[in-house]
Amino acid sequence: MLTETKHQPLLDEANQWIDRLASYGESINEMKGKFYKWAAGKTDHDTLVQIEHFHNQFHIQLINLHDLKHSMRQYMKQLNQIPELDYSMLHQKLDDQYKFLIHELDQLQAEFKAFVS
Repeated sequence: MLTETKHQPLLDEANQWIDRLASYGESINEMKGKFYKWAAGKTDHDTLVQIEHFHNQFHIQLINLHDLKHSMRQYMKQLNQIPELDYSMLHQKLDDQYKFLIHELDQLQAEFKAFVS
């Protein structure tokens, strides 16, 4: 019971990360939908290059989101199965990956909004 209580804040934070990443995934899918409607019929070479860039970035970032959420779920599973281990290093590593990805996603959203406006 004491070990479970000790790790509960780690589990809670990981759940918050996963929820926020899921909302970013929904946001990217919404942007993709708007983007494909906006991009239809565009023929200018520079615009087509940017269209390809955003198409690729949306795909890559959705994969990154999926992979990080999977890593977090594995981490949470491990926390529950082997609670006696110290998970501070792994937790910090996931926190760093989470912050980096959130930064990248925020940049992508800002870049996309500037491009389509």
